[in-house]
Amino acid sequence: MKSRLVLVAALAAAGLCAPASAEWRPPELRATKALLADVLAANAKAAGAALPRFAQRHESWTYVNGERRLLVRVAVKGADFRASVMLGKAEYAGGRSDGVRWRANANGITHATLSDDQGDAIDRLPQSIFPFASTDCELAGESNRFGPAWVLLDRAPRDKPHWFYVDKATGLIAHEMTREGARTIVTSFDAFDTAAGSQRPRRWHVADGDASHDLDVRVDAVVPEPVDALDVAIPQAPRFFAAASPPSDGVVALPAHFLGRTIGIDVGVDGHRLGFILDTGTASITLDRAVAEQYGWRTVLEHATVPKMTVGGLALNDVSTLAIPLDLGYGSLGGILGYDFFVGHVVHIDYEHERVDVMTPAAAAPVFHNPRIAVIAADVDEGMPLVHASFGGAAGDRFALDSGSPHLFVLAPFVRRHRTTIDAEWTPSTFARGRRTSAEFYLEGSIVVSARRVSSLVLGPQRFVDLTVGVEESNSRANAIDIPIDGIIGTDQMRFFDWWFDYDNGRIAMRRNGLH
Repeated sequence: MKSRLVLVAALAAAGLCAPASAEWRPPELRATKALLADVLAANAKAAGAALPRFAQRHESWTYVNGERRLLVRVAVKGADFRASVMLGKAEYAGGRSDGVRWRANANGITHATLSDDQGDAIDRLPQSIFPFASTDCELAGESNRFGPAWVLLDRAPRDKPHWFYVDKATGLIAHEMTREGARTIVTSFDAFDTAAGSQRPRRWHVADGDASHDLDVRVDAVVPEPVDALDVAIPQAPRFFAAASPPSDGVVALPAHFLGRTIGIDVGVDGHRLGFILDTGTASITLDRAVAEQYGWRTVLEHATVPKMTVGGLALNDVSTLAIPLDLGYGSLGGILGYDFFVGHVVHIDYEHERVDVMTPAAAAPVFHNPRIAVIAADVDEGMPLVHASFGGAAGDRFALDSGSPHLFVLAPFVRRHRTTIDAEWTPSTFARGRRTSAEFYLEGSIVVSARRVSSLVLGPQRFVDLTVGVEESNSRANAIDIPIDGIIGTDQMRFFDWWFDYDNGRIAMRRNGLH
């Protein structure tokens, strides 16, 4: 630890902001002698002050993706904005509301993007062309990657970090970078001109390393005018899986089979039977891209629309899916049932009897009023249930309850806050086969964890004792990811309970089963 602290102090003294453990940063950054105030002033002078009426505006853009031309409608009202694009008959949207970045798929289901490391190739809205607060920025260093530039790091409180490359010659933000899992998103701006008193780009190129995702964006029109609040509002018309003939007891049993503690569900995908994983830790319904191509569902910017999906007695037409390559080690896998499947009803997972049911709110109501069943609050706004958990005095409110992950981990945000406690009170230990550290691989990329032994974990009224937890460490792999939550509680702990997930009311019921 001493050598790490010395390095941090040395970088700070050199004027380069040192990242916290496990946080990605552009690899070419170097120290700068410039001052943050001077860089912000140079950018403000170059960009100019937008006229007051420019704070509200409508814009029209064109996305060029290969041979495709996609019309984008944009509305800006102060710090809030919304951009909508059609993929055929399917409408997708993304934006910012009250400081929170969000995206909505064509199922009309929205989640905040902070914890979504999978990302979305259709939602690549640059931060710097919309209002951002200079008070959220710090000077990260300078770079010659695209030519001489100072690099600002924008840390909006409820958004991912964005890196702004301020061209030293012009003072304008000429490039922007951010991360989605292991993918680096590079936006290169061009054709600056004056719009309502402010210099802004009329074109930009977005790339993430996969040419099929490349976007060339052209601003066709900017119209300063009053904008109705509905134009920047989060979509409020979700479509849910529903039973054509609801059972009298309000309970639909799903065709589930448990592969160890992983939950497989037989899903009808436009008449084809495919195996899906039921995963509380995934923020969308995800389809293997090879499956989409096999059955002729065109994939555009990582999305495909399935004409109909059935899960037991539930069905949904024209299902928006995230279509990406899936290789999770389960053999043939059609996809993942994530957040979109959990909303609109209560999902009951019974590990002891290897059963999954979907319940109407009325059918589930007795569960949540049963004094023998614990109910805990869950924040599902980011597409997965985030709950409070504690290890003695070290606590956090952002632990993902993840039916798709096996183990218990604490991640970088929690480690940064509780490093002293972890070093003093958590005993170094080993994982299976005597390993002290482990690289864990997800669809989005990898993390590295070290084994520690802790005396207890408290989740709601339940207490686990003497258990091993993986503590996130620095990761030098090219596919390293930053997961901005406190930790993951997986099936090592979840298997000992019955669970009722009520996303619509932000709550989860849990009851000890007979496996403990």
